[in-house]
Amino acid sequence: MTIPVIVSTGSLFNYDLDTVMKLAREVGFDGIELMIDWRRETQHPAHLQAVVARYDLPILAVHSPFVRMDLGTWPADPIASIKQSVSLAETVGARVVVIHPPRRWVRLQGLLTTPNRTRKISVPLPLAGPGRLGHWLQHDLANFQATTEVKIALENMPCRRLGPLRLEPHHYTDPIILNRFPYLTLDTTHVGTRQIDLLHYFEQVEQRVIHIHLSNYNGAEHQLPTNGFLPLTPLLNRLLQGEFSGLVSLELSPTSLQSENETFVKQNLRESLAFCRHTLGVEVRSR
Repeated sequence: MTIPVIVSTGSLFNYDLDTVMKLAREVGFDGIELMIDWRRETQHPAHLQAVVARYDLPILAVHSPFVRMDLGTWPADPIASIKQSVSLAETVGARVVVIHPPRRWVRLQGLLTTPNRTRKISVPLPLAGPGRLGHWLQHDLANFQATTEVKIALENMPCRRLGPLRLEPHHYTDPIILNRFPYLTLDTTHVGTRQIDLLHYFEQVEQRVIHIHLSNYNGAEHQLPTNGFLPLTPLLNRLLQGEFSGLVSLELSPTSLQSENETFVKQNLRESLAFCRHTLGVEVRSR
């Protein structure tokens, strides 16, 4: 079975959707993962269907918004947002919807202005617990999953470090807890922030993983597959050996793709896809 390799539009969130689709088709990806964000073009099924038809490239995964959507017609409530994401995925033919667990804290951000400069400040404020979203995920997600063929996959999240301290911005980070949910998205760079063995982590959740967010980690997240210390080749080999039937999404950063120059972007995407396809034993098909 051939494992589809797709690219997340979040890798180039500073580009318009048409440009990302055009690049993905030219490079030869099997499809895209749509990151739903503040832009109306990512939220409306009819527009998305037109873009898919224009570039003959499917949306195979949808990433539900992970920040509060206070603009447009998208619901701000996180549970309603997940349900809306599933409805959109059903309409455009996506297989997977990626969701985030509840946050442990929120960030209060602002600008501090002095006579000489203006700088951004960010203060974390702790939350009491996983809240309504956490209760819904633990008690109602499985029943909702039974109503749709789209697989709703909870993503493992990164940790943050303050000197020797490891801070957890999100709930549900332990593999034992993650295995309580029907499906998972394994994000490799998020495992990298924990400075633990990626393959061992994957082994603990393998039976639930139906989607991979693939990128490397070198102290910075979402790096090109060849720029970091994560054992991505053995991981992809493990997917082949285990007859993995899900998706592999390249989820990189605009910085790692050198997004200021579209020629560099195309080259980096092509080399990243070639890495995946070579490891998975599939020939790259540039168009």
